[in-house]
Amino acid sequence: MADPSAAITPQGRSILLVDDNDRFADTLGSELRDRGYDVQRAADLASVDAIPNLDVQYAVVDLRLGADSGLDAIPKILGRCPGARIVMLTGYGSIATAVKATKLGAVGYLMKPTDVDQVERALHEEDDEEGEVPIPDEFQSLYRHEREYIEFVLAECEGNISQAARRLGLHRQSLQRKLRKYTPQ
Repeated sequence: MADPSAAITPQGRSILLVDDNDRFADTLGSELRDRGYDVQRAADLASVDAIPNLDVQYAVVDLRLGADSGLDAIPKILGRCPGARIVMLTGYGSIATAVKATKLGAVGYLMKPTDVDQVERALHEEDDEEGEVPIPDEFQSLYRHEREYIEFVLAECEGNISQAARRLGLHRQSLQRKLRKYTPQ
């Protein structure tokens, strides 16, 4: 029986792993090499900038890179490799970061722990025709959905509570009460 992953892996097989967790990146990189990818590695944004002649078809980027945000890596990679397909990985998923990653150009958003099969599927999935944002399955409660959406709107409004309240259809004081219940991340 043929290997199903071989059927979804196209000829261009260069991939950039941007992750500050050495153990995870080494393991994922080794598994991708076994599947025929040419793997390059960066631990942070400065490491991405330092790669000479970066030319990759794929990238897997961790959301948290020490003091850096993996979201900032997406435009850096796409600026140098415009056709690259990028998947964001995170152990700290939120609707706000999933939406932002997608708006910046990521084609997938996966929660850790994940495996090479999930990463490869996300890299090679065709774009959703309806343009739906990939939202992690781990969201369980209405409270958490509300919190994540408020975080997203507040981030879009650059922290302006009055503007965020108008967008949410709330009175400013009501939004402030909700924000006191939990601290946006």
